[in-house]
Amino acid sequence: MTRGYLHEGHAALVSLAQAQGLRAVVCAFLSHRQFGPGEDYALYPRDKRHDEEFAGKAGVDVLWVPSEEEVYPRGLSTEVHMPQIEHVLSGVVHADVLCAQVTATLRLIGLAQAETVYYGEQDWYKAATIRIALADLAIRTRVEVAPTSRAPDGLALGTMNERLRPEERRSASFVFKALQEAQNLFAQHGEVESTRLLGRTSAALTRIPGFRLQYVHLLNPTTLVEQHRASPGDLLMVGGYFGRTRIADAVRLPDAQ
Repeated sequence: MTRGYLHEGHAALVSLAQAQGLRAVVCAFLSHRQFGPGEDYALYPRDKRHDEEFAGKAGVDVLWVPSEEEVYPRGLSTEVHMPQIEHVLSGVVHADVLCAQVTATLRLIGLAQAETVYYGEQDWYKAATIRIALADLAIRTRVEVAPTSRAPDGLALGTMNERLRPEERRSASFVFKALQEAQNLFAQHGEVESTRLLGRTSAALTRIPGFRLQYVHLLNPTTLVEQHRASPGDLLMVGGYFGRTRIADAVRLPDAQ
C-alpha cells in the first residue's frame, strides 16, 4: 500500500513478501482524501515513469495504479469509522483522513484478494488500525510489520524526504536520534513514567533546527491506547514539519537492561 513515488523502503517490503513465497502487488494510489487540513496534496511527488522503472528493477510482480473511481466509486454507501481509534489518534491523523485510509485499504485488500498486507514500522499506527479493522470484520488477511528502512544517518525513508532542502535534510536525521535517546532512557536508565519520557523526547525534538513538532505519543502497539507507564514493546511515535514537509517516525521500546 503506497501513495506512489516508490523508494527502497517499498522495495524492502516487496523482498519480504517474495521471501515468504508470495507474489508482490504494489498498489500506488494517491488521493486528496489521504491529506488532512494543512497538508498539501499538491506537494506530494508523483512520477508514473519513475514508479514503473523502479517496480521493474525491484522485481515487483504487479504494479497496480487504481483510479479514484475504483477506490471510491460513485454511490459508495459504506465507510469505515473507528471512533475509539479516531479519539486516540486525534493528534496524529484527522478523523476524516483515517476513515478514508481505512475504507480505501479494506477495499483494495478485497479487490486484490490479498493474503498479507505489509507496512514498515514507521507506519505502525496504520498497520495496527488495519489489523483491528480486519479482526473486527472477520477478514483473514494478515498484517505484517517490517523494520523501518533507513538512510545511513538514520532518517526513515519516505517519499516526502525528496522535498527537504539540504539543511533540512541534515537536521532531519536528529529525529531518529531523539527516539534512540528515549529508547536508551527507558532501557538503560529505567525511566518508565511517560510524562518524563515524552517530556525529554519533546525537548530533544524541539531543539532540532527548523523542526516544528506536531506530536509525540507513547502507545500500546496493539490497541493504540495512550500509555501512562512505559513497557517493553510500546510504540513511541513522533511527527512534525520542516517547512511544509511532514516527517513521521516510530520506534518500539526495547527490553530493559
